Amino acid sequence: MSACFDNVVRKIERAGGQTIYGWAIWHVPGLYFEAEHHGVWRNRQRALLDVSPQLGQVAKILFLPDPDAIYDPKQFRSNRLAPVDDSPLATEFVALATARNQLLDAYRTGEYVVAMLSGADQAELDRIDRQLKDIWETAAKR
Repeated sequence: MSACFDNVVRKIERAGGQTIYGWAIWHVPGLYFEAEHHGVWRNRQRALLDVSPQLGQVAKILFLPDPDAIYDPKQFRSNRLAPVDDSPLATEFVALATARNQLLDAYRTGEYVVAMLSGADQAELDRIDRQLKDIWETAAKR
């Protein structure tokens, strides 16, 4: 997590402006779209700027404002995924990634994540991760 909500608060303290809540939209060609709960800074000129560093040196993000997606540290909003098409590879990837998110979300207590999964859940997570990796590698070869 990039701590985007805290980053925006710090930016507002230094430069004014406001937080705009919504979703960062990610796209992995051939597999899926993913919406991640995110916050950006609206400066005094009303421009929206992402003040949080992104993994992989991403220079630009697609951001969808959502006034109903207000950040509450006690209510985690899980990422939302959708396959890019009806292909078996894309639909299986999204089903597995969604199952992975649901498994991990069950361990959230407010803003915290329990540090240790049960043995059965860890085994299931490992199985899902192996399958996701296999699909990812298959998609990369296309």
